[in-house]
Amino acid sequence: WWKAIGNSLRYSFLVMTMTFLPPIFLAILLQEVPRGKILFRIIFYLPAVITGLVTILLWKQFYEPSENGAMNAVVIRIPAIGFVGFGLVLLFVAVMFSRRLWRHERYLSACGMVGVGLLLLSACTGLAGPILFPAKESFLSSLANIPLRLFDRMPESLQWLDNPSTAMIACVIPMVWAGMGPGCLIYLAALKGVAEDYYEAAEIDGATFIDKILFVVFPILRPLIIINFVGVFIGSWYGAAGQVLAMTGGQSNTEVADLHIWFKAFTFLKLGPATAMAWVLGAMLIGFAVYQLKILSKVEFKTTAPKE
Repeated sequence: WWKAIGNSLRYSFLVMTMTFLPPIFLAILLQEVPRGKILFRIIFYLPAVITGLVTILLWKQFYEPSENGAMNAVVIRIPAIGFVGFGLVLLFVAVMFSRRLWRHERYLSACGMVGVGLLLLSACTGLAGPILFPAKESFLSSLANIPLRLFDRMPESLQWLDNPSTAMIACVIPMVWAGMGPGCLIYLAALKGVAEDYYEAAEIDGATFIDKILFVVFPILRPLIIINFVGVFIGSWYGAAGQVLAMTGGQSNTEVADLHIWFKAFTFLKLGPATAMAWVLGAMLIGFAVYQLKILSKVEFKTTAPKE
């Protein structure tokens, strides 16, 4: 049970980092794109019209462990320096945000942003691990040969759903693909209510593009972000069972809490322990929701659009 709780925490963290924040930045980019806004909105929203089970089965085919799988066909053609470079780009973006937060004395947020950047860099370079650190070589020998292997490619196809190090993130990626569009449109609609006067005043004060995001957009969207945060967090705990069951069946260290309860109750018919676990899980989520709603009760809801 406690291992399943740990897996749920890991799953929830991946969901929050990969499906909660990216729609906000995508909405900002769509707000700033000069042409083709409607076309891009349609393209990003199209995956949402596909039912959940079809999405899971579609991505399960993408994760085929041979070279014919769509994901492996892409990944095995990318050299190690591509994964490392992408991770460094994400770290650079995080550091840029961190610098602006630090300058405005938001020290805790600045440190957190650097931590997020380091985690993203670690995740990206982890995909290059089989290339840079082959299993048959010692660590010191592999470390000495890293410069020579930066342009090498994957020695073999990845076992996406069978490898414990990639199985959990493979279960989350379909949610990113299917949920990016609807979440983006919600934030995009909210951005329409931000008056141009705020942006103009920020430009007069010398604000950069990052400053506008941090100190104009985010404060105005704060109520909506908190509401979505509560929904996404709770959904990542009780809505994971069906997706994980269809993708991995709970194997490869992906058995989350609600799936563990389901197995305990309906496979092993241990209804007493399953009920106790369900009460514990429910109490955890109710406590979190109450705490977030207390924060939300102190937030003032108002529009920023100028009055006629």
